[in-house]
Amino acid sequence: MPRNKEIKLEIKSDRLLLVEGKDEVNLFTALIKHCFSNEIDIQIIDAGGIYNILRNLKAIREIVRTLPNFQSIGVVRDADDNSENAFISICNNLEKAEYHPPQSHGTFSNNSPSVGVFIMPNGTSKGSIETLCWQSVKDLPAAKCVEQYLECLENNNTMNSKNKDKSFAHAYLASMQNPVARVGEGALQGAWKFDSPAFKELIKFIRDL
Repeated sequence: MPRNKEIKLEIKSDRLLLVEGKDEVNLFTALIKHCFSNEIDIQIIDAGGIYNILRNLKAIREIVRTLPNFQSIGVVRDADDNSENAFISICNNLEKAEYHPPQSHGTFSNNSPSVGVFIMPNGTSKGSIETLCWQSVKDLPAAKCVEQYLECLENNNTMNSKNKDKSFAHAYLASMQNPVARVGEGALQGAWKFDSPAFKELIKFIRDL
């Protein structure tokens, strides 16, 4: 459900990346540090859930009106069950906040500021950031053990989770030296392989930002 508390933002960069929540902030912090080191200056903003993305966009809009050098905004969210609906939802929110949305997933508008949208995992498939995380480690021994575990649950009709990607991520993170519960926490410990082709499109989007 939407939070009703006032949104307080301090813009510290001319490039912003708006993500769904705190765990995504952790994951993208780790990804940007790994892939770009100090090459780029991007401020990551926690939207507090998909229902608060519009309120954040409006708050950002009011602030950047006074920043003549502000460059771009990237919005990232999970496709969940429908990537097309997720993209349309973000674009509608951008228009309501008086931005010009991009024409397609993974691209940026040509306006000022430039605005881009990335729907995880790839703009066409259903899924989430956990989908990319699984794909990035799928060839590792621990991943194969977790896949066997999930297969065992399914074969015995004891798989109650409706999201297999998230179930994989939780089980895989339990195998770490310091087990954690969330993918972003795992990313900070190096759990996911950001050099994997699984993250290639997402990394390009961030570079374009």
